[in-house]
Amino acid sequence: MSPASTMDTTLPNSSSLYNIPKLADDGSNWITYKERALTVIRARGLMQYLDGRAKEPAAYKTNAARESLKPDGSKATETEIEELEEKIDEFFQKDSLTKQHIFSTISDRLLLQVQKLDSTSKI
Repeated sequence: MSPASTMDTTLPNSSSLYNIPKLADDGSNWITYKERALTVIRARGLMQYLDGRAKEPAAYKTNAARESLKPDGSKATETEIEELEEKIDEFFQKDSLTKQHIFSTISDRLLLQVQKLDSTSKI
């Protein structure tokens, strides 16, 4: 057998690994859709957003002087404020990525029905 006729065993490009077929409007492919969607979301490390374990980090409260206060009432440092803001940004980025995996695979009609739900796990 010549090298040109051997089977190509390389993985497809990474973007095609994360493709989820569309959910049929009548739900007839729900079982296979659900398994594929869960597999992609697990592979991306996003299950905690889908199952509701991920919680939005609470922002610091502010006092009358507009200083950021930690839960114990002490003033937060600039570094602590920046770290918390990064955690909040990361939460919303990953939550939005999880939603996008779902939204890109459902009909516009279904998207309009679920878009206002307040968490990815409810969607």
